[in-house]
Amino acid sequence: MMFLTVLLLFSDLREMAVSIKAKGDVKVIRATEEMNLTRGMILKEGDEVRTGEDGYALIKYLEKGIIIEVKSNSSISIPIDTRSRKTGRLRRVKLFFGEIISIIKGKSFEVETPNAVAAVKGTKFSVTQSGDTTRVFVTSGSVKLKNGSGEIDINPGEGGICIDDNPPEKTETPKKIQIEFEDGKGNIKILEIEVE
Repeated sequence: MMFLTVLLLFSDLREMAVSIKAKGDVKVIRATEEMNLTRGMILKEGDEVRTGEDGYALIKYLEKGIIIEVKSNSSISIPIDTRSRKTGRLRRVKLFFGEIISIIKGKSFEVETPNAVAAVKGTKFSVTQSGDTTRVFVTSGSVKLKNGSGEIDINPGEGGICIDDNPPEKTETPKKIQIEFEDGKGNIKILEIEVE
């Protein structure tokens, strides 16, 4: 009876996103099943995506305007039941470790780490989680970095850090940021931007 209940619970999970790119070692963990993430695969509530040393994934949420780039050596999860009231779609992702770049157009969205939450609207930003440290860098828009000890607003060209349960703080802006992308021929390129 309990096994049937678990199966019914997982069969009711909503489709939330689609993989538009997966390269290298990228796994999806759904309930107790682990499988390779492939282009076009639908992701559901509760799914965890893990990238290995050579892994990379680009995930587009079914709600327009939300794209998540999952860098190598990272782990994210699509939480269950954190849907928008209006559309019923997810507006949150959990980052357990590693780095993601989020591109959010006109939507409110949150990235939850073990020790902080980065809340955004209409923004491009990166979040890195390592141990008890969360780092955020904002390219456009703004991000509110918060935890139980406080919150700060981070604007374009600024960074923020949250260590353990300490209040978030602004950090020195890096001199250069690198963004990995794929050109029209499928080649991986790196765009390096100097920040003044």
